[in-house]
Amino acid sequence: MRSLTRIALLSIMLLCALPVSAFAASPAMRQTSQSLLSRGIAASDARRAQRFLEQSIVADPANAAALSALGDLYKREGQANKARKYYDLALGVDPVERTALSGAAGLDIAEGKTTAAQDKLRKLKTVCPACAQTRELESKLGFGTPAASAPHP
Repeated sequence: MRSLTRIALLSIMLLCALPVSAFAASPAMRQTSQSLLSRGIAASDARRAQRFLEQSIVADPANAAALSALGDLYKREGQANKARKYYDLALGVDPVERTALSGAAGLDIAEGKTTAAQDKLRKLKTVCPACAQTRELESKLGFGTPAASAPHP
């Protein structure tokens, strides 16, 4: 019985060591995850949004957008540690996920980690130089024209 318990414990430890991408979801589960993500983003109540986003992640643990959205939710709720956790998980799945880069950089700025925020800005500029997240982060770091006061053509 003890050896069976050790084997089960070792199996769990090995599974936890695997990257999130090792748990590839089926196309149907990815579609379910995307649907739950949309419902989470649209939800007006934070608890309801959290529930949909968590269900989205359960359906597809490699859904970086859902992980980032949950990070954003926690950031809005003032739970920086949880927000950071989900941004980091999203970046583990997709190292250039725009929302996670932007959100984590915002936390970096709030914590006085300017160099880390600038590193995330460099990544954002590489994947999406004209994105709103890039312009907002540039503004927060004092680069370029603030997004809100940019001249309109």
